[in-house]
Amino acid sequence: MRALVLTAIIIIFAFVIKVDLTEGSLHLAAFYPKDTENAICDQQREPSYITVQTIPGDTIHSLFALHPAKVPMTFPERLQLFYELNPHLQLQALVPGENIKLPLSFEFENKCGK
Repeated sequence: MRALVLTAIIIIFAFVIKVDLTEGSLHLAAFYPKDTENAICDQQREPSYITVQTIPGDTIHSLFALHPAKVPMTFPERLQLFYELNPHLQLQALVPGENIKLPLSFEFENKCGK
């Protein structure tokens, strides 16, 4: 009888260890930020911008002059935001008829729909 009880205890102990190692006993949410929805929304934020369609002869300088920024920012800062919004324009000229995004400020807009 003693051997049977000892065998049952060993089997239960082995089962608990196996379940703990494979599935985990700690709740997984404890490892992530409590507000994961806002964390996801923060990744979807973009600077405020307007979309313009280019015409022949347009340059980045002329577009920035036609559509000034809402807040004072230097040309390199605005150019950096421009390339973040339009990464496909890194090493190529503006194509007439193409829709591009022009940054207006550093303020970020929430794109989560809230």
